[in-house]
Amino acid sequence: MSSIVQTESKIFLPFLHKSHIIENIEILKNYVEQESGKKFPLGVTLKEKYFEAINYIQDVPVPYSNEKIHVTYFDKTLQNKLLSLGMIDKEDLENDKHIYSQQEQEVITDRIEKALKLIKVLHNDLYDLINTLIGTFLILKKDLFGGGSVSNVMGLVWLNPQSDWSIIEYAEAIYHEFIHQSIFLDDMINCMFPNANECAKEEALVTSTILKIKRPLDRAYHAAGVSIGIMHLYHLFNDSKNSEKYMDDLRKTVEEIEARTQFLGEQGVKTLEIMRKFINHPSFDDITYSLQN
Repeated sequence: MSSIVQTESKIFLPFLHKSHIIENIEILKNYVEQESGKKFPLGVTLKEKYFEAINYIQDVPVPYSNEKIHVTYFDKTLQNKLLSLGMIDKEDLENDKHIYSQQEQEVITDRIEKALKLIKVLHNDLYDLINTLIGTFLILKKDLFGGGSVSNVMGLVWLNPQSDWSIIEYAEAIYHEFIHQSIFLDDMINCMFPNANECAKEEALVTSTILKIKRPLDRAYHAAGVSIGIMHLYHLFNDSKNSEKYMDDLRKTVEEIEARTQFLGEQGVKTLEIMRKFINHPSFDDITYSLQN
């Protein structure tokens, strides 16, 4: 099992801990080397290790490059995968209504680039980690949805930006999806949720920190992690009001999960304990530090 580095004075959440994320990628790379019988060349980047490994495991490879995250509006292979997973519906694709106009595409691409630059200015290591775990943004319209990530296609983020999104809201959406990606990876390596079907049973439903409705335990757990990241983003902006916006709802979610730890693996329990310590003694500076180390 991958280790969680923690000191008495600092609280490190694994999915927001640079060393832990890198260790997970190395474990995944080593596993794929053993399975495939092929060694990764010397000098490959961390992102190359991750995507060559994850694309070996997944049935649909996610495009990536070292330099930047791809932004695509037309990738039929990825689009069809989302369709097969039920993230989008056939009706969403009728008459190409899922495709943004050329002018809209130019605006969205520009805003994504600006949001990434903003994150880089705020926290360069966070930017690097986002660039490592996300290979492609697939942009397509779907009513009432802002996008999402799914564990079946790691490295891919679907975004459906709204016309009134500010650059900060783009940055929030990117950080949001990065946390999903990081938790997917930690779950893959260290088994946070041993049985996703069990998490969807009536007795496992938990109030989501963000949506404030009952959801399967694993999804509510993800939302709790996302809420911490979003509050951290606003802490980096020195926005004290929004840096506390989810704290009460986070406390409720964590309390409900603490009563249902039978649905968690060892890593899920350990991470939950660290979330509890964060709630009791919030320190966004610890998160800033852990993303650098």
